[in-house]
Amino acid sequence: MQAIIMAAGVGSRLGDIIKDRPKCLIKAGNETLLSRMVRILKQRGINDIAIITGYKNGMIVDELGPQVQYFHNPLYPVTDSIASLWLAKDLLIEDVILMNADLYVEEGILDIALAQKQPAVMLSDCTRIEEADFRFKVDDDRIIKAGNRISDEETDCEYVGIARIDKCFINDFKARLEYMVQNGDFKNWWEGVLYSFINEGIDIHHADIMREFWTEIDNMKDYRRLEKWLSP
Repeated sequence: MQAIIMAAGVGSRLGDIIKDRPKCLIKAGNETLLSRMVRILKQRGINDIAIITGYKNGMIVDELGPQVQYFHNPLYPVTDSIASLWLAKDLLIEDVILMNADLYVEEGILDIALAQKQPAVMLSDCTRIEEADFRFKVDDDRIIKAGNRISDEETDCEYVGIARIDKCFINDFKARLEYMVQNGDFKNWWEGVLYSFINEGIDIHHADIMREFWTEIDNMKDYRRLEKWLSP
């Protein structure tokens, strides 16, 4: 099992909270989001970890040192995370956990991801519908529709920011990733590769995180949610 973490983002909506740092270096207690995630992965025996950097990449290297691999996306201002993942495409050879770096998740959420056996599984939160950002409509454990414009009535859960791709599906995933980038789809998310399969009727599954706490840190509302969770 390996892990690839997308950490190229700027975090322009977080103002004075991050100042001139990448948003994955926001502190969550005594650790940054990124250091905490790497620690939790290593505690679960996942030592093959790659970080895809962009904005202020040197600060991330200084933070983590030689314990992980690094791939830098120099075009991060004009591309999105699909291009970042494409840079590390040669790593896609075995079971992999893919995730965004601006996440705080309870440790049990990673255990849920690691326990999945389906070819491709995206983690979901079925408790967040009205306030959901990126939404899933599902049929049992299959995602049948994904997007940020799905109505509350159609929404069954919110995407959490983590996916597990099994080795049996990795070649299809990698081929689709390369096809999309080679055809100029630089402004998509890495998750767009999985959504493209859904649009073709190919099963992409979801797994609920069972009420474990999580938040992405994309704006001040997210940051306040994290502060509230961490407060005594």
